[in-house]
Amino acid sequence: MAARRCHGSAVTEDYEAIRRLSYEYTFLLDAGDFDGVAALLADAELLPVMRGVASAPITGVAAIRAFYADQVVVYDGDPRTRHLISNHAIAVTGDEASARCYFTVLMKPPGEPYQIVVGGQYRDRFVRREAAWRFAAKAIHVDYLNDIGLHFHIADAHAV
Repeated sequence: MAARRCHGSAVTEDYEAIRRLSYEYTFLLDAGDFDGVAALLADAELLPVMRGVASAPITGVAAIRAFYADQVVVYDGDPRTRHLISNHAIAVTGDEASARCYFTVLMKPPGEPYQIVVGGQYRDRFVRREAAWRFAAKAIHVDYLNDIGLHFHIADAHAV
């Protein structure tokens, strides 16, 4: 796709499409829409890299949905989280792309203060198929944890 010039820096439709996918992932997750998350990652390999979670790739809509539904704590269907993405670095080569960014998860559990729960990095791969970008892989590297029990619990099926 052709690059556009904006104030001297190249901005491409590809980069924006990839950013939108990354943001959509966080919007769906924060809404507790695990069906939507699984559909977004339908063709991808999910690789959670965190203490206590098996690092085998998770594939397929049903398995990805189950991973989130079994482990993300919800309050009346709402995880009560906000995922923030920063330092988004994207590299596009033809119909493939990679991206890396930091994520910070804020949470407001009932009866608790608004707090930072977890921080880490997403390392993603994308492919363009039928003129649309899709996730090919999503690696979630957890770097820092606070009281994760209010947000996430490790289901037996995924425990190390």
